[in-house]
Amino acid sequence: MVMAFLLLTLGIGICFTRISTSFREYVLGDQELHTAPLTGTLLALIYGGGRLMVAVEQIHNFGLSWVFFILLTSFLPYWMISWLALRMTPFMRNLSMSESIGRVYGKYPRMIMSLSNICFSIATIAIQINVMSRSISMCIGSVHPSIVTTFVILILFVYARIGGIRIITFTDVAQTFVFFLIIPFLAFSIFEATGKPEICSFLATQENFQLDKLFECESKQLAIFTLFLASLVSSINPPIIQKIYMSADCFQAGMVFFFTSLLSLFVTFFIILLGLYTFVAAPNLSVTEVWGYIMAHISPICKGFVIMSLVAMAMSTADTYLNSCSVMFSNDIVNSVMETKSVPYDRQLRLAKATAFLIGIITTVLIFYCSDLFFLLKLRFDCFIPIATAPFILAVLGFRRGSHTALIGMATGVLTILAWNKWIEPATDMNGAFIAMIANGIAMMVAHYLGPKRKK
Repeated sequence: MVMAFLLLTLGIGICFTRISTSFREYVLGDQELHTAPLTGTLLALIYGGGRLMVAVEQIHNFGLSWVFFILLTSFLPYWMISWLALRMTPFMRNLSMSESIGRVYGKYPRMIMSLSNICFSIATIAIQINVMSRSISMCIGSVHPSIVTTFVILILFVYARIGGIRIITFTDVAQTFVFFLIIPFLAFSIFEATGKPEICSFLATQENFQLDKLFECESKQLAIFTLFLASLVSSINPPIIQKIYMSADCFQAGMVFFFTSLLSLFVTFFIILLGLYTFVAAPNLSVTEVWGYIMAHISPICKGFVIMSLVAMAMSTADTYLNSCSVMFSNDIVNSVMETKSVPYDRQLRLAKATAFLIGIITTVLIFYCSDLFFLLKLRFDCFIPIATAPFILAVLGFRRGSHTALIGMATGVLTILAWNKWIEPATDMNGAFIAMIANGIAMMVAHYLGPKRKK
C-alpha cells in the first residue's frame, strides 16, 4: 500500500512535469496557479510529519498547555503573514526571502540570511526523515526501515530535481488530500479501539489539564510560552514566504494564507482529539511509548494509512525545504559572491540540483547523530529566528536602512541565542529564539537612531 502511494506520488510529479525555460520558472512556477493549489501546497508544507508526531507525544508531557499551544499556532501565524503579504508589493518580483533582504540591506545580510536558512532547512528535513523512519519501523516489521526510507528519499530527490517547484506543488496537493482523509479516520479509529473513553470527566481529574495551571509561572509553563512565541514567528521563513512570491499578486497571497489558517484549525482539531484519546486511554505512557501504543490498537489496514499519512506529510515538507536550500545557494549566495546577475540559467540549474544532493547527504548524516524530534524542533528555531526574522519584518514594514544596521542586529541575535543556550536554557528549559529576535530588532533600531548619521 505504501509503495503504491509512493509510486503514485512520483507518477503525479512526472505527469505535471514541464521543462522550465528560466530559473524564475524553476523556482516559482509560472505564477498562474489558482488559490486552491497554492493553499494545498502551503498546508502540506506546514503539516510535516514531525508536527503530527510531536503534537500527539507532547500532549502526554505538557497536557492542556500543549493543547492551547498547538491550537493557537495553527492559525495565528498565518493570519499574521496574510497581513504582511498585503504589504509586500515591492518584493513580489523577488525569487526568495534572502533576495528581499539583499534588496533592502545589501549582499552581506543576504548571504547570512541564506546560510541561516540552509541550517534551518537541514534541521527541518532531518525531522521529516526521522518521522519517515520511525513510522515505517513501527508499522512494518518484515522490511528494514532504512530500505523503505531510502526508497522514499530517492523518490523525493527524483521529482524535486526534475522540474522544480511546479512538480512539488502538484504532488503536495495530492499528499494534502491523503492527509485530510486519514487524520480524522485515525482519530476515530483510536477512539473506537480504546473503548470510547469519557474524555471530559477523566481530564478534569488530571493535574496537567487543570485550567488554572495555564496561568501559573512554573518552569514547564514558561517553557511552553517561549516555544509558543518562537512558533508564532518561525512561520516567517523562506519556504513559506516563497508561497507569497508564487502568487499572482499580494491580494491572492493574503487570501492563500487566510484560507490556510482556517483549514489548519480543522486539521489541528483532529490532531488534538487523537492526542487526548490516547492520553485518556493510557495516561501513564512515556513520550517515546505514545505512538507504539497507537499502532498497537489499530487495524493493519489503518496502520498502512497512517504510514501513508506520515510519509506524505514528511515528503511534502522535506521537498519544499530542499528546493528552498537549492535556490538560496545558487541564487543568493553565489550571485552575491560573484556580484553579477548574468549567471546562465543552465549553470544556475545545475548548481541548484547539486546543492540539493549535498544538502541531502548532510541531512542524512545529521539524523545518525540526533533522532530527538523535540530537540531538532528547538534547533531549527535557534538557527533562523534570532538572525533573519526581525530584519525581514522590519523591511516589510518599511524600515529601509543600510547594511551595517542589519549586520549589527544579526550579530546581536547570534550572541544572544548563544549566551541564552549556555547559561539560561540549561537552568530554565526555556527556548531563547524569540528573545534573541527581539534583541536583534532592538539593536537594529538603536544602531540606526543612535549611530552616526551619513552625510547627504
